[in-house]
Amino acid sequence: MVWLQRAVSSLVVRITALTVAALMAMFAVLLLLVQTSVAPEALYPRALTDNAESIAELVWLVENSPEEIQPFILSAYGGGYRTAAISEDFADGLQPRAGMRARLASSQSEVASRLTDREIRFQALGVLGLQSRLRQEGAAPLVGTAALQIAIKLKDGRIVNIWLVPALTLSRPSAALVASGFLLVLLSVALGLAIAAVTLRPIRRLELDAERVELGDAGSGVSETGPAELRRVSAALNRMRDRLTGLIREREQMVAAIAHDVRTGITRIRLRMDERGAVSAKEIEGDIAQMEALITDMLAYARAQSPSGPQELIRLDSFVADMSNAAPYPIKLVAPLDEDFVIVGDPVALHRLFENLMENARRYGGGKITVRVIATEGGREVRIEDDGPGLPEDQLETLFQPFQRGENSRNRATGGTGLGLGIARAIAKAHGASLHLENRPEGGLVAIVRFPQDLLT
Repeated sequence: MVWLQRAVSSLVVRITALTVAALMAMFAVLLLLVQTSVAPEALYPRALTDNAESIAELVWLVENSPEEIQPFILSAYGGGYRTAAISEDFADGLQPRAGMRARLASSQSEVASRLTDREIRFQALGVLGLQSRLRQEGAAPLVGTAALQIAIKLKDGRIVNIWLVPALTLSRPSAALVASGFLLVLLSVALGLAIAAVTLRPIRRLELDAERVELGDAGSGVSETGPAELRRVSAALNRMRDRLTGLIREREQMVAAIAHDVRTGITRIRLRMDERGAVSAKEIEGDIAQMEALITDMLAYARAQSPSGPQELIRLDSFVADMSNAAPYPIKLVAPLDEDFVIVGDPVALHRLFENLMENARRYGGGKITVRVIATEGGREVRIEDDGPGLPEDQLETLFQPFQRGENSRNRATGGTGLGLGIARAIAKAHGASLHLENRPEGGLVAIVRFPQDLLT
């Protein structure tokens, strides 16, 4: 039943259902108009005029022919848009109509004049009434949605019934075309307005909700209501808004941290100058280097999410092995170099990725570093392991946030700026890979960079 609920909430299903309902309503209205025959005087005058002489001839033939051949006369008369039958009396609903009688006897021919003194009754029938009357009188079937029944009393008291299916001409051929075209345009406009209401109302509501969204306010997202398609759009907008909100807050945090560190360095330099009036370049070199490193890392973090360097085909196993062997500190390498796993990436950015992870392992991991390249199902994992104290599980993800480190201070003597892991994850994500930290069962941390199968060339 879940699929049924999803189908009912779909915008496509709603529009389709509305269209079908509108078409059914249109046909119902047309059928009702024909069935009720709201304007018989306008629909049937031409049919009466055109058929006056043939009707008079039929009456004359029936009256002057033996009874056994009368069925053949009626059969020969019928066909196409008319049929006839003889009954013993007038059917219920037949009424004398002066206007129709005048139209029927208006012909100046001698044949038509024979109808002048006859008792004639008329009735306009819709599709249901027509079929019922034909069955009742035993007449031949007649194809039509409406017909005019003309009942004429014969000299022997019987009734000859004639049913005519006129063209909807309204007395002139062009009038039918104009009326049909006007009705079609009217129904099309009504259907278009209904569809517009169904589709535009939830879209307009989504637009108004989006207008009220503020990136800094995490509590006012776009309402995820309406058809399934718009709910998916609303959910995507909310996810995008959350990402933008996180990005803005991250940038604000970074700017505040930079301002703090730069102000701290300037304050130390100013204090030294206040104490002795002058200070040597060597004394302030550490403070300047710290501020320079912070700005460098800040720029690297900003650029890491969209590397702009040249893209190259990189053999991942060899790339990681070369970096491990060239490191200025000992690294144990475990890599299956008998296979090639090729990715497309920026070698400078990838070098920064693995360098940050190796440096992080050296700084906090107790001095022993192991780099493993593991072949997974269609992909590769690069694991940088250390034998340090590890971290509580609830802090592993926090370390990827800007200026977050495994220790409380940001002293250059004990740690970096707190941007290294954030830069590494941003570079990995830009190359279609993922990066996360885990505590090793035997102690220490492992940084795992996973390259999926779809990066194979």
